[in-house]
Amino acid sequence: MNVILEISSGSLKDWIPQKLRDLPWHFLRKVMALNRTARSTSLRCGALHDQGTRVDEEEQGINEQIFFVSDTDTKVSLNPLDVLCAILLCSDSFLQQEILSKMSMCQFALPLLLPALNTSKCTLMLWAMRDIVRKWRPHSLAESRGFKEESLVFMSMPTISFVRMGSCSFSKSKLLSEVLSPSQQYHDFFIHRDMESGNIPQEITDGLVKISWFFPGGRKNLDLFPEPVAITNLHGDIESHWLQFSFLTEVSSAVFIFAENITEREYTLLSSLKESTTKYYFILNHQTGKSSETLAILNKLAPVLKLKNSHMLMKDSNTNKAKFVEKLQSTIQSIMNSSPKRIGIEDMAGTARELGIQIDEDRVECQTASDCVKEITTEIKDVAYYKQEMLRLQGDLWKSLAKVEKEMCRMRRQGDIPAEKYKSQLKEKMLDLRKQQNKCDLTDDLTKFIDAIQHLLPLEKHYFLKWLKFQLDHIARGNLSKLRAEYKEKCKSLGNDPKQLAELDKLISSTSLGVEHFMHELGQFYEA
Repeated sequence: MNVILEISSGSLKDWIPQKLRDLPWHFLRKVMALNRTARSTSLRCGALHDQGTRVDEEEQGINEQIFFVSDTDTKVSLNPLDVLCAILLCSDSFLQQEILSKMSMCQFALPLLLPALNTSKCTLMLWAMRDIVRKWRPHSLAESRGFKEESLVFMSMPTISFVRMGSCSFSKSKLLSEVLSPSQQYHDFFIHRDMESGNIPQEITDGLVKISWFFPGGRKNLDLFPEPVAITNLHGDIESHWLQFSFLTEVSSAVFIFAENITEREYTLLSSLKESTTKYYFILNHQTGKSSETLAILNKLAPVLKLKNSHMLMKDSNTNKAKFVEKLQSTIQSIMNSSPKRIGIEDMAGTARELGIQIDEDRVECQTASDCVKEITTEIKDVAYYKQEMLRLQGDLWKSLAKVEKEMCRMRRQGDIPAEKYKSQLKEKMLDLRKQQNKCDLTDDLTKFIDAIQHLLPLEKHYFLKWLKFQLDHIARGNLSKLRAEYKEKCKSLGNDPKQLAELDKLISSTSLGVEHFMHELGQFYEA
């Protein structure tokens, strides 16, 4: 972890991977620097020559080999998704968290369910996303210019899932990137076959579920959707990855199934979903000669999955891509308008446990640390009041002490008093303030904090500090959101009264609460 985060002269240079084993480090260095080329996994700098490929520039004429299309990159590269999965499987919980946070800043789709090697097991990446916070402006707050801010794992929103049944001749991931991209501003949220090295066969990625989000910016004419929405994408066929598919059917508002054709085998598979309350849509790639069979199966499926004509989206080689993307966007919009179920990533953990899916947060050390943090944070409601009662040494005494220490450095109010005498007076004031601080006792929460730091194992201690940061940030954001709303209302009623506005500003500034406040309180006790 420390090696990855270290900034040195070497890490500032542009580094080109020479061998396959260099690709994971290349990805890590690039993504930590928030470089969007991190997903480029092609080897350069003579790699082709290392494979024995030579071009004779003196050769005349056209060689018949031009009719045999081949991609030499497949010999000297890896699929970006394989590189990502390999890195995450080899990383500890804290590095995974750091990687996903940086990927989120680059607007890359994130792993939601990470498959294990050579087994059908997978892991819900809940802890890995704990550190991600998003800010957005729903259309309901567009006129007031307000915004919302929340940790990603707590946000409840509609989830729309996309899966594949059988083979598919067009790229599902590319289509989803087009659906999520604003007009004229295409961005590769999901890795797809038309990206650099995206056409290389995947070795360890099947069963991966990736997730991306759309957050509105309050621009009604430009936003794709008025509210946040999550888009998930399952890599691999649903028959081979029924566990992941079952999970998606439970947590999603709607599931879109890509298929070339549907046979009796697929009917038997899908008819098992008859008790599901999720809406199902089909994106069908029309194939001449098989349409009658597919139509017959869909008619059998219609009463089972409650299908209508509007649940069928047809696509073939003649379909206009832009029009099809618009149609898919409008279908998602209609789903969002129909009051779909809303669920957050933290809420998905319950469904995952029922299905036997592992949760990265369920390891013993993580839960032990979480329990210790809950003992400290459960009773925190009003942050300003909590700091006044539980972090007493950072109140008025500390402010007075800071003023005296500042005056000792500046000596601005010395007047006619000799310098040594004035310094002596200031030292007496400091000593008196320290004595007052020393009369304060350790509060219960500070005692619990000290006990955790002293007695937890090193790994538990790391989890403890992270959990404490997340919980305090979450509480502080909730308090700040309420105060901002009050601030706007009072600004309207109070007008430009500077004293009243100053009081409100002071109250807002007091809502910050983090691990640093506990550490500072301990420092004040030590100095007192």
